[in-house]
Amino acid sequence: MKDELAQAILKDEMHNWKIVETVSEIKNIQIISEIKYDDYQQYTQGMRYIESIALWLRQFDTPEEKQLAYEFVKNQLIYISEEEMRQLVMYVFPLKMKKYLLDKTRKFCDKKEIKSVEERKGIYSYFRRSSLFLGLSDGAHMDFFRRQNPELSNEQVFVHYDFSQAKADDMRKEFCDDEQVKKIQNSYAELEGKDFSTFFLIDDFTGSGRSFIRRDDSGWHGKINKFIELLERDNFDYKSADIHVILYISTEKSLGYIKKQLESYVAEKELQAITVEAVQIVEPIELEGQKELLKLLESNYQKYIDLGYKSYEDKHFKKGDGKYPYLGFADCSLPLILSHNTPNNSLPVLWYSWGEQVNALFPRVTRHKEM
Repeated sequence: MKDELAQAILKDEMHNWKIVETVSEIKNIQIISEIKYDDYQQYTQGMRYIESIALWLRQFDTPEEKQLAYEFVKNQLIYISEEEMRQLVMYVFPLKMKKYLLDKTRKFCDKKEIKSVEERKGIYSYFRRSSLFLGLSDGAHMDFFRRQNPELSNEQVFVHYDFSQAKADDMRKEFCDDEQVKKIQNSYAELEGKDFSTFFLIDDFTGSGRSFIRRDDSGWHGKINKFIELLERDNFDYKSADIHVILYISTEKSLGYIKKQLESYVAEKELQAITVEAVQIVEPIELEGQKELLKLLESNYQKYIDLGYKSYEDKHFKKGDGKYPYLGFADCSLPLILSHNTPNNSLPVLWYSWGEQVNALFPRVTRHKEM
């Protein structure tokens, strides 16, 4: 769609705008589009944000609803671009992982009364080498993470945490054959014969935390539990391992949920404490103070349900146990868009397309599909 046609549709939808306001708003849309939104990876070829928002606004019935929806997107949308995500990947090691490894080194050296700077550096290098850095999804950007941290060995950074037994054996061999590892282990009896002892599990985002750890009548589920089972399968000393979940982006609610679940999990499994941290915190929109917006989200959802359109509430969405589907998975109420895809924790009004009747502002590709 040409910009001229998109602008014409936008003017038609927002016909309550005065001429000066129309010119100003279209200019603002074009600027933010060029800076960020046009790079959204789920747009079809040739699609741009100005076209998307013009078509998206058609679903709202009155000028007041259209203005409210537009103001929400203009003022409250959080868009994490590819470049911004790369910045998070670049700084995650020095901000989170190196800090932990330095603290581990300090505690060990203080206990052993090691004063030599060179010897302390050697201990730090050992603890760094005895760590594995594992992606929990494609969003972890592990290839980029590895390139940004050349001090890490290729044999300790992996795109995915579900490695094979053969790969585990290869990692161990590389670790045991490392001359610096042998030197440190020969110097300190408590380190002799030790395997990998620290595991950093890296992911891009969580809005609810349920994909990481949850429990139902059949037991524990989620990425963390799968990883523990993998360590047990491959004969790692998983009960004494230091395990740290590092997220580029998270909500406080999600971190709180994961931490609470982990308290029960590690106690039941007799594990060391598993930590979880995030580099960037994002928060849901405050709907208590935005009654009109909340009303619009609810009425817009109900309108299409009443018309017989298929809801996004499939069996996977319902696992969030949310009470209000129009607030997103687990009622997270996030105004968040990630450049590669939109999480289902975000408000569905941003990402869901009601057949051919309504265009999504930022179309979402789902991992799980029902027939």
